[in-house]
Amino acid sequence: MQWICASPWRPRHPRKNWFIGVARCEAPSTTLADEIRFEATRSSGPGGQHVNKTESAIRATHVATGISVKVQTERSQHANKRLAMLLLAHKLACRDEEMNAAQRGLRRQLHRQVERGNPRRVFRGEGFVPLSS
Repeated sequence: MQWICASPWRPRHPRKNWFIGVARCEAPSTTLADEIRFEATRSSGPGGQHVNKTESAIRATHVATGISVKVQTERSQHANKRLAMLLLAHKLACRDEEMNAAQRGLRRQLHRQVERGNPRRVFRGEGFVPLSS
């Protein structure tokens, strides 16, 4: 696309012809805490009878992505569940950040591939009034 106008964001810039590339980019996904499945298991390692009798370890699995964590550091199932949710949230945030970084890279690449000249649509002025072609 071509926009013919003095830029309101760069008022002293001599260019009047601006070329704009339009591409559809995927929206970042949102993760919900309701999509977590919890499983209670027995802990391993030292601890004597307490470890052998109680199911205090927690495995938390995010159903949509398949990411899972297992926490068995605390003696309480509730404390392990709280830690598992925090670890899973951290892993999901890291995953989302990696996906967002990849999308930013793709958008940066698209910016460098904008075709200047031979526009398909032309707009004039600050109101983006289309010119008939």
